[in-house]
Amino acid sequence: MLNIGFIGCGGIARHHASCLSQIRGARIVAAADVVADAAEAFARDFGAEHHFADFRALLDLPEIDAVWVCTPTFQHPAPVIAAAKAGKHVFCEKPMALKVADARRMANACRQADVRLTIGFVRRFDAQWGKLKDIVQSGAVGAPVIWRFAGGGRPGRPWFRDENKGGGPLMDGAVHNYDFALQIFGPAASAQASSLQFDPTSVGADTASVIVNFASGDQHSLVWSWGVAAGAPVASLNDVIGPAGTLQFGMTAQKAPARFNPERSGAFTLKMGEGRERVYSYPLKDMFAEQDKHVVKCFASGEQPLVTGEDGIAALEVATAVLRAGKGQRTVKIG
Repeated sequence: MLNIGFIGCGGIARHHASCLSQIRGARIVAAADVVADAAEAFARDFGAEHHFADFRALLDLPEIDAVWVCTPTFQHPAPVIAAAKAGKHVFCEKPMALKVADARRMANACRQADVRLTIGFVRRFDAQWGKLKDIVQSGAVGAPVIWRFAGGGRPGRPWFRDENKGGGPLMDGAVHNYDFALQIFGPAASAQASSLQFDPTSVGADTASVIVNFASGDQHSLVWSWGVAAGAPVASLNDVIGPAGTLQFGMTAQKAPARFNPERSGAFTLKMGEGRERVYSYPLKDMFAEQDKHVVKCFASGEQPLVTGEDGIAALEVATAVLRAGKGQRTVKIG
């Protein structure tokens, strides 16, 4: 049985707790949040014995084996480092930190304490993104390729749009993209960006256009905004283009394969020109549930989960380069 404490009891913590409550080998023992009522409500809802306003009190509990750090990003370093010193394994939500130097301190603290650290890059556990990686790396779209992404929206909490707390969309949201692009393409070489502020209530840029260049010759381009008026629709784009064609997310073929069941499977469609198409399917799974099951199993056996602290640092290096590039409307080298 892995005894778990939660540090930070907001929306993402509740999502993880719902997944963990379905895992036989996991038990939520305690919760901590600077908002005492939030910790109390979380403990009540998920059957935890203890709740605290100070995470240090949670770390003093000898029965705690591991913690899920789900605070706002700027608050990640202190509880992660304290948890490591207390001998607890650490799951830390993404991004790992706002600054690379802080992320390195977090990783070093866990390494020195011989506890396991993992970061919440949930796409690593999603069949859709795993299939995307397989298709691109197989050469089906040719090489080099450009992964194109565009989207927007408005997070419910203002701290997400504060460059000193959440880092904005090109840090908090796009860090998933950076991590997965690193898995597909390998090391990043440079970032080009131009950032804007649409909403005067944002602290720093809330909108940007970005190109991340990889040593492989591949690119990831994205346009992302958290500054558009609340409720206003924002067109989205997510595809991969290459010399051999366009890989589209979803079943966009003229005719679906006979055995394809959209209730149980997802799909990518490769458009190769002259009417030629190929469909790739994958099973639909809950990536958060898969992630939490994997982490519980690894922590319980003392093994390192799939995602490492070094992975968190690598994605953060891309994110910080993108932010620097955006402020100066220039190219910033990575690595």
